[in-house]
Amino acid sequence: MPQQYIRIIFSDGEVMHFAPLDGESILSSAEKAGALLANDCRKGTCHTCVARNESGEEVPLCITPASPGLSLQLPYRRTEVTPPTLRRARINSFSRVSRSVWEIRYRLQFPLPFLPGQYVELSFPGVDGSRRFSMANPPSADEQVLHVRDLPGGGMSTYLNDRAKPEDAFTVRGPFGIFYLRLTPKPKLFVAGGTGLAPIVSMLSSIDPANGCPPLAMVVGFSHSADAYALQVLRRLAARLPLELILAADRADAGWPGIEANAVEALREVTSVPLAPGTEAYLCGPPGMVGAARAQLFAQGFEAVDVLNEEFIHGT
Repeated sequence: MPQQYIRIIFSDGEVMHFAPLDGESILSSAEKAGALLANDCRKGTCHTCVARNESGEEVPLCITPASPGLSLQLPYRRTEVTPPTLRRARINSFSRVSRSVWEIRYRLQFPLPFLPGQYVELSFPGVDGSRRFSMANPPSADEQVLHVRDLPGGGMSTYLNDRAKPEDAFTVRGPFGIFYLRLTPKPKLFVAGGTGLAPIVSMLSSIDPANGCPPLAMVVGFSHSADAYALQVLRRLAARLPLELILAADRADAGWPGIEANAVEALREVTSVPLAPGTEAYLCGPPGMVGAARAQLFAQGFEAVDVLNEEFIHGT
């Protein structure tokens, strides 16, 4: 293939070439060549479209100018990218599940296929703009589940506290994201902070141990034990899967069943999977937690391709 083309290599080895267009980003050039690549914000902030160059550096395709001769690696297969679609939905129920977290359960007018770990954009009545949430249910579930951080004065918190009611209609658009469970035989480490727990629960809930399952370890961190939620769900998963479950809280009241530490510090407690090259890591939570966990895993020799992450930035 001539050097004036851009080369994209997918995780399964499939290679795609397309011409760079003057004044366009890599993503726009690919799209105008008829290629569908994962993307969302198109501003370089969501990390959905990030690739790696031959030096291992991250390259956000949506804001990087297209230039000839680039060779970029993407962490997903081409067949796993589907265009987002719009669905109507209605709330079944909603409840506060901890001091700082709400749970919303809803049903869709028509099914919306997704990969466990992906997220959607939702628009609720009277709430300005759309909100992004990962599903906390497996794709096979009829009822969809969201975990919502309660931010006093925020649009979603005000809606849930003051106006929300069962049968409220809203819209769901998606799916988005490349943070999804890879079906590989590698041992797997999951690290979640706060409502970053949602996509991890979706991933673990989708695993059928009857089909074979590698060793799994999960570290869940909360700011305070009063913020902890979904503990029964996690214990059921630990009973069904070869899953080591470690609960951590920065601060804890008496009776807290876990350790007093943050999620990154709690990695020292993991014994069931090696914190070394060959283990696949899934990190989801606040940017500070994700960044610290990535740095620690890289320091222990993890390959970049085996560290997948999603950052949760709580909007209002």
